[in-house]
Amino acid sequence: MEGTWRQINAVATPLLAYTVAAALGGSGFIAAFTAGIVFRTVAADHAMEAMFMAEQTGELLSAVTFLLFGAVLLGPALGELDWPIAAYAVASLTVVRMLPVALALAGTGMRRVTVGFLGWFGPRGLASIVFVLILLEATDLPERSLMLRVVIWTVALSVYAHGLTADPGAARYADWYHAHHDRHRAMPESVPVAEQRARRGPA
Repeated sequence: MEGTWRQINAVATPLLAYTVAAALGGSGFIAAFTAGIVFRTVAADHAMEAMFMAEQTGELLSAVTFLLFGAVLLGPALGELDWPIAAYAVASLTVVRMLPVALALAGTGMRRVTVGFLGWFGPRGLASIVFVLILLEATDLPERSLMLRVVIWTVALSVYAHGLTADPGAARYADWYHAHHDRHRAMPESVPVAEQRARRGPA
């Protein structure tokens, strides 16, 4: 198969899986995830070469999601912020977010600065927007409006906090890493990792 069609297949496969599963009353997300596993198995060595269009499409859809989030959801929530929601949003981006990362990295030998960097910049908030919208559409929970406000303010805080600290945080971490060049051989942060994907255009 030509490279162009491989690019299209990589996008069409999860969309088809999601559509069929949703029509049958199943979980579209689980279906798309499973389709990705099958696609990697069937396409074998060509799977990574076919991911360029899918990655670009994913980035575009992520940008559109955040655009709609700011334009549609954030505005009505601006006047509904109170101290409990603000406190949870802060806790969600610190303790709730960073502690699991620290526990996951326990025993790896990673330095504290690395654990802190990964905990702060690691998990992202896009999934929270998707899941809360599913919650609103598929359930009749009495506290849906409160959950929506909590997610909106948590994601909004994440966008600004992580956006403003991304450049200085990355620069500071890079400076720390280069300053400890004499210890690189003993640092888990310096262990090479295998390349997972080929970032190149269609053949």
